[in-house]
Amino acid sequence: MGKPRTILVLAIASQAAYSLISFGLPAIALEIRDRLHVGVAGFGAVYAAVSLGSAIALIPAGMLVDRLGARGVLVIGGIVNGLGTLVAAGMTNAYAFSAALLVAGIGGSAVPVAGMASLLRTFEPEKRGVVMGWRQLAVPLGGTIGAVMLPLLADSSGGVPLAMAVCAVAVTVTSVGFGLLVEHSPAEGVVEGRTGLRSVFRVPGIRPALTVAFVYIIGLTAVLTYYIPAARAAGLSRQQAAIGFVIVNVVAGISRPVWGRVADRGGGTRRTRTLREIGIVGAVAAAVMLPALHAGAVPGLIATAVLAFGVFGFNGIVYLLVGELAGSARQGVAVGVASTVIFGSSAIIAPVAGLAVENLGYGSLWAMTAAAGAVGAAIAWRWLPGPPAAACVPVGSAEARSYP
Repeated sequence: MGKPRTILVLAIASQAAYSLISFGLPAIALEIRDRLHVGVAGFGAVYAAVSLGSAIALIPAGMLVDRLGARGVLVIGGIVNGLGTLVAAGMTNAYAFSAALLVAGIGGSAVPVAGMASLLRTFEPEKRGVVMGWRQLAVPLGGTIGAVMLPLLADSSGGVPLAMAVCAVAVTVTSVGFGLLVEHSPAEGVVEGRTGLRSVFRVPGIRPALTVAFVYIIGLTAVLTYYIPAARAAGLSRQQAAIGFVIVNVVAGISRPVWGRVADRGGGTRRTRTLREIGIVGAVAAAVMLPALHAGAVPGLIATAVLAFGVFGFNGIVYLLVGELAGSARQGVAVGVASTVIFGSSAIIAPVAGLAVENLGYGSLWAMTAAAGAVGAAIAWRWLPGPPAAACVPVGSAEARSYP
């Protein structure tokens, strides 16, 4: 295995490249809608194909990482993701475009699962929160790069096909490079049969953690998919809305290592409390978004920054908590389960939120985001435990090997 910092850098690079597709496409939503001749809800359905593809393959990818190691999973997944994206670049039919993105999502499932499992097996417990935060920064980082780069490429002579071809090359190169440097061996404990999907759900705390993830992803998906048209509808210009979308991605990226460092306090015992605080911040910010946007660009963009700091800050801590609860032999499949909940929920929420917006107006977008933050924080407060002490030990140590 390469040095820890090298592993972290490559984990960030591969996830950022995948996020050009999974998080960056809304930046060229109008161009894609024109190319495919679909409406708002239609784009939501097309865009959801990436998340749906990942949701299908995340758990199998996690099992393969636990049993075979991360290298082959990353290399093959990166190639499949790149090919799917490249095929989508040439499609003008919405169904064919969606099918190609579905394949890309299946291949892309290797990136989050193998990346996070590798980091959990590389870093000490008191560093995992901030490390996972830096890794999760790659998600909005890719979205930020996409928000800036993809519209420029889509407006060029190459159009949408050029923008997506660049995404395909980026994800293939970074995923294959990451795969060549990570640990090739399976997780310890797999040979004793202590891994598997059913055993993960038996671990105390896993189900509440997944429930919190499901609720929080409602707000994240709604904001990510429909922020630009919601901001335009509230009176912001196209340029101001684009700036707001960049702010969403930049602040979301900053929030993740910041919240991760907070969660590392007390040797990693503060994970649950941090998830509650994230939900509260997101709920309050979402509640004031509509009047802030109507008040003008400056208050609207300030509120946007606070919203992104809350709504987008939870992912890394959920993955970390689930991985620590599951133990070293089941971290791949546990992260795969958590990722499936997040990606699968996103695939459902994007078109549902689009229907809500079309029928109830963009005010419903902020209402559902505020409700998701409040409900998620309440669930975390009432039912979500922190990781047991046995889970917060270095992977590979005697204590980790004895943890079921």
